[in-house]
Amino acid sequence: MLLIAGGFLGFILFVALLVFILRLFSITLFYIPGFDLFFELIIVMIPYLVFFAAYYYLFKKINHSSIKATRIIARILVFAGIVFCTLTLILSIMLYKKINNDWLKIFEQNSHYGLIFQLILLLLTAGIIAGGDTKEKDWMERRV
Repeated sequence: MLLIAGGFLGFILFVALLVFILRLFSITLFYIPGFDLFFELIIVMIPYLVFFAAYYYLFKKINHSSIKATRIIARILVFAGIVFCTLTLILSIMLYKKINNDWLKIFEQNSHYGLIFQLILLLLTAGIIAGGDTKEKDWMERRV
């Protein structure tokens, strides 16, 4: 029982120490001139980097599909997703740089729809890739 209590207390102390170190690290970094602008740029880019990673993962999984039509459709959707993700990333960086255009103002008001569309496109592509896989055997039919 003492080991469980010590483990629990150790975990709480570890989390508190981690939060303290990260807070100290972030306070130190924000005294570097220009780091706050770099940090804001990274925050703008993070969702798009996650989407690029997901498209890369799905692109690697396309070849495992056994039906040729699903491979073709999945490649088209992944290519369209990468192009759309690149365009929205460029537009987001242009917004971050405070470039004034009428169409950028429209994009700023509706930028969340671009992220939603990419999420739907990723799920649709994953579903198409999964639909092309061979049917998995039931656990009763598998031989160990």
